[in-house]
Amino acid sequence: MKIKSSFITILKERSIPFLFLAVIAVIPVSCKKQKSEYMISQGPFRQSVIETGELQSVNAVTVMMPNIDYKYASRLKIVDLAEHGKTVSMGEPIISVDPAPVQKFIIEKRESLENEIATSNKLKAQLKNNLQDLKAQIRNEQSSYDIKKLQLESSAYESVALRKVRELEFRQSEIRLNKLKRNLELRPKLDSLDYRIQLIKVSQRENELRAAEETLDLLTVRSPLDGIFVVQRNPSTGQTIKVGDEVYLSYPVAKIPDINKMKVNGIIMENDISRIKTGQNVTIRLDALPSVPFHGTISKVGKVCIPQDEKKVFLTEVLISETDLRLKPGMTVSCEYITYEGENEVYVPNNCILDENKHFYLFIRKRGKIRKTEVKTGPSNNLYTVVSGDLKSGQALELPENILTE
Repeated sequence: MKIKSSFITILKERSIPFLFLAVIAVIPVSCKKQKSEYMISQGPFRQSVIETGELQSVNAVTVMMPNIDYKYASRLKIVDLAEHGKTVSMGEPIISVDPAPVQKFIIEKRESLENEIATSNKLKAQLKNNLQDLKAQIRNEQSSYDIKKLQLESSAYESVALRKVRELEFRQSEIRLNKLKRNLELRPKLDSLDYRIQLIKVSQRENELRAAEETLDLLTVRSPLDGIFVVQRNPSTGQTIKVGDEVYLSYPVAKIPDINKMKVNGIIMENDISRIKTGQNVTIRLDALPSVPFHGTISKVGKVCIPQDEKKVFLTEVLISETDLRLKPGMTVSCEYITYEGENEVYVPNNCILDENKHFYLFIRKRGKIRKTEVKTGPSNNLYTVVSGDLKSGQALELPENILTE
């Protein structure tokens, strides 16, 4: 028991220096002054305004229902339609409509053409027969004329009365003969006109039939360019146009935007419009792909402030420089409108600036002392403000509220 007590006593005596050393080691750490987390920085600086927008194509072609004659039909049924959102190539079939009305017209015109051709052949034969009949009449009348002429000559020794009768008969026969000869001269011309009129009717039927057959090719609409097929709404139903719908001729069915050149339709709040102008650079990020930046420039800024969602905004248009298949019409994007950009600016955190009657100050810590320094401010963003004055990059700053409350 004595040995154990002695050991404990020795341990207690030796533990005092160890405790003293531990206290000495801790005191410098706890008394060391904490370094300020705010300081003056120097380098690239950007002032910007961030708003949302929607992607649209710069150029878009409206695809219409076939533009054919209304004599076929006023509305046509869609029997085949490219899928909404499909990427289509130039020349690819995208819309097909029911050819039944045109095919019915073709059948009717073929029957009409056959009838007109038959009528034409019949007229041609009839005109030929009429001409032969006329020639036969002339031959008969010529014989009668010759007889009357001989009778007139032989009546020279007859009575005056009989000779007068013979002369009148001869004149009548001569008149009939001359009339038939004139008819023979004019008949081919008149018959030619009738036949030409009939041939024109045949030609009209042929042209109508040919046009109808060519119209069949127009019932399949092909893509005029490479792009994305975007189906429109049917005004009759309010629904997206689909297979089976009957749509009026020449009515818009879809749009094909050219995705090689895209733009953003965006907005700017009325408070920021004074900093926005055409030609400024814009960084665009897809909400679906925020890590990939795209670049563009402002091409249009609205001149009229309009209400939108209980706010007042100006409309903007931003042309995107890159061509990327990931950029699709209708996608939501964020636009960072760069209003100021410097390569080597001195800037400080916004909350480190003290504003006293439009005079601005920083509290700079140097060699354990805090010095209140007046500065001039420049462009600012959500976090930092460009400043100028007797400043150096790396100098530590104190928050004004920490100094003024001490």
